[in-house]
Amino acid sequence: MNVKCVIQNNDEAGIRPNKTYLALANEVGGSLNLGYSKKDVRNYITSNLRCADRNADVKEMISNFMRMKDINPNFFYAVDVVDEANKHGLPFASFVGVNHHGKFTLLGCSLLENEKIRSFEWVFKQWLRCMGSPPPTIITDQFKSMFGAIRNVLPDTCHQWCIWHIMKKIPHKFGGYARYREIDGRMHGIVWNARFVESFEKDWSAFIVKFNLERNRWLLGSFCIVLLYSSFITFMTNVECGFHSIFKV
Repeated sequence: MNVKCVIQNNDEAGIRPNKTYLALANEVGGSLNLGYSKKDVRNYITSNLRCADRNADVKEMISNFMRMKDINPNFFYAVDVVDEANKHGLPFASFVGVNHHGKFTLLGCSLLENEKIRSFEWVFKQWLRCMGSPPPTIITDQFKSMFGAIRNVLPDTCHQWCIWHIMKKIPHKFGGYARYREIDGRMHGIVWNARFVESFEKDWSAFIVKFNLERNRWLLGSFCIVLLYSSFITFMTNVECGFHSIFKV
């Protein structure tokens, strides 16, 4: 029996390495009679068979998903293979929620073909397939394509912008102001110490007047009082799902 041929034939047929190893072990009366381990079989496939396959990464990923499905029947995955299946530098996005202990927990993740509306729409449609119903609330960064996809696929979901991402823009938006340090400190104090709508609106109005920011387009637009405060309260008390396109792999 040519072991390498068996491994190659099984790999091409989509048979998982662990099952190939068990079959080889049965042929010789048990794994103790083999001169190699299950890990050796995997390494052989990776180093000798997959290197010439331009779609090896995709196949391995799907095989891993299948193994996860065997372990946990509730594990959900969806794949939409593009023409350039071995493309690198893909955007990685994650669904993050808050559990009953108030701790962040990873709910799901996705590799996107690109950061266009259609890609995000596909992800949100798969999310609906998995969960069965849309989340009451979703918090994202200020990404226009994501906004369009949520509007099209999750029209009944309350979409809020992540306050953390908004606050990260303060140095860029106000770094050139002579009183930048005062503005930065006061904004952080108002936002992160807010507990009630009335007190927040009062402090925010006083802040705008004190620093003569009535005509600041950014504050009047993406950083308006209602959006800022509702995002903050949602984040603190009623988070259902957060979605972020955070880095590329």
